[in-house]
Formats: sequence, C-alpha cells, structure tokens
Amino acid sequence: DRYQEGQTIYDIDFNFIENYDPHPFGCGFNVIDHMTHNVYRGRMGYWAEYYEKLFNFKEIRYFDIKGEYTGLKSKAMTAPDGRIRIPLNEEASEGTGQIEEFLMAYNGEGIQHIALETNDLISSWDLLKKNGVPFMTAPPDTYYEMLEERLPGHGEPVEDLRTRGILLDGSTENSDPRLLLQIFSESLIGPVFFEFIQRKKDNGFGEGNFKALFESMERDQLRRGVIDPS
Repeated sequence: DRYQEGQTIYDIDFNFIENYDPHPFGCGFNVIDHMTHNVYRGRMGYWAEYYEKLFNFKEIRYFDIKGEYTGLKSKAMTAPDGRIRIPLNEEASEGTGQIEEFLMAYNGEGIQHIALETNDLISSWDLLKKNGVPFMTAPPDTYYEMLEERLPGHGEPVEDLRTRGILLDGSTENSDPRLLLQIFSESLIGPVFFEFIQRKKDNGFGEGNFKALFESMERDQLRRGVIDPS
C-alpha cells in the first residue's frame, strides 16, 4: 500500500542483511521425533481410537507412572511407517497433577511438548544454553551415581551428562548398548515445553526416565505451590 518510483516493496519495507546464511546450523536438531498429547482423565481411549480410525495409528507403548504425590497414564501411538509418534497422557487420579495443570493452563486438551532429535545432544545443549533456553530442574546427583548400576557398560560421559542435567535410558544387554539421551526445557509457549533427545539405537520414550522426569516436574510444582504435600 506504499509505492515509490523506482523501488519495490522489498526496498521500502525490508532491510537487507549482508552475509546471511539461508540455511543456518541452528542447534543441530534434525527432525521432530514425537509430540505428546495431554487429554482429560478418562479420554485416552477416545483419542487412541481417533488416531487408529482416522490415521491407522497403532499402540506401541503403555506406561502407568506414579510419583510421590500424583501419577499419570501414557499410551504411545505411532503411524504405520513409524515416523509420526504421539504419546497420549492422562491424569491417573483426580487432583492437581502436571497433566491437570496443563489442561487448565491450555484451556483444554492439546500438545504438551514437542520432541526434537539431534545427533549430539551434549553439543546441542551447549548451543541451546548459549541461546538462553531454560531447562527443567535436573535430577539429583544420585540419579547419575546409579547410572552404571542401571545401565552397566553404557559408555556415556556421566560427568558431562550430570553437569547438563541430561537423562540416560535404554538397555545394555548382551554388551550392545541401545541408548536414549534426553532433556526437557521449561514451559516456553504457554504451558508447552520442548524435549531434546539423541537416539543411539533406542526407539523408546525414556521409560526408565519417566519416573525421574515425573518426580522432577513434581518438585517444580511443589516449588510453585501447585501441589500441597500435606
């Protein structure tokens, strides 16, 4: 709606940036690994059937996680080609758990977090931190002290994981490590947060870390006064 002789809209309304890279490296993330869908208590079956009938998804995992004060149930759905994965979460019981808090803040059911995959989570963490991304409360040091007992011969740099709060899950059976590294941001878009992961032959969702993550989120809820421990 503005016109000047000899100039285009780009000359008038845009600023030219020299030496701009149209394909920047960013923080090293390649694909969206999965998106977690939070639903009202008792509605997980409805949404599982919705994904099954409309998109031919199928169930690949089921979890029933209990923290110190609250709990959740999770059913992971995947597309026929395995490239789109959507875990469904619902509150295990009535109360003010993290799923219920999300539903209230989001004003309904929706995507709780988006998981992005990288080939080097430690380097990606450093870049995210440099860009000011806030991360969820890290697990206690005892989590890292028990890693070798839980995953003997995993071969990961424990101190590098501990200083960054990165979680480790998977299996080391038959001397064949199949590992998943993961960490979570704080809520960044309303109640929505991000998960950052690196897969090393493990295709799970961090089942062994679910309880550690759940309790970490409970600690954050306690700190903010959402949960009453009495």
